Amino acid sequence: MRLAAPSILVTTQVDEIIARKDVELVVEAASQDTVKALAFRILEAGKNMLIMSTGALTDDRFYADLERKAQEKHVRIYLPSGAICGLDGVRSASIQEIRSVTLTTTKHPKSLEGAPYIKEKQIDLRSLAEPTTVFIGTAREAIKGFPMNVNVAACLSLAGIGADKTMVRIVADPSASKTQHEINVVGDFGELYTRVRNVVHPENPRTSFLAALSAVRTLKGIAEPIQIRA
Repeated sequence: MRLAAPSILVTTQVDEIIARKDVELVVEAASQDTVKALAFRILEAGKNMLIMSTGALTDDRFYADLERKAQEKHVRIYLPSGAICGLDGVRSASIQEIRSVTLTTTKHPKSLEGAPYIKEKQIDLRSLAEPTTVFIGTAREAIKGFPMNVNVAACLSLAGIGADKTMVRIVADPSASKTQHEINVVGDFGELYTRVRNVVHPENPRTSFLAALSAVRTLKGIAEPIQIRA
């Protein structure tokens, strides 16, 4: 990838992005639907892409098609680690057998308002007086039910044993001042445990500040001559 002087274009018009020959990398920070609607056109135009809404990639066919398109156009797709840590260890562990991966996410109820699963199950988040488990299931189910809340489950699934084997538990805690993600992985390598307590992003209560920082870190890493990898 050619690295020229920084040139940043902020726009909602994909045609404008595609038309600009000096745009080499597109950062998506919108939604899973946006990824599915626009990713192919961006890659087809020969542009690299950084995807924040990684939940879109748990659609196995979409993931495979996107990978083929990136290979065909000789471009790359970058996936930031988001609001969690330890993905480097999970990726290394996946070289051998991983027997279980679990993610427990604890958020303030306000962060979960409007989620399809909450609406479907008619869960009254405002009535909760103590930490309450509102969801237990696979990462694929979690991403479908909470598309704006648990993209970290997608990253974890892609790094490890997939969206159907990665288990997710979501806890709504009215006393939570931070968003917490706990990961436990067991396999041939041993056991990995991480816990992150994130400050909520000041402009978007559904995501963590660390998620935005991880995107910036990924962009910086692309240009660095020495890179630390799993």
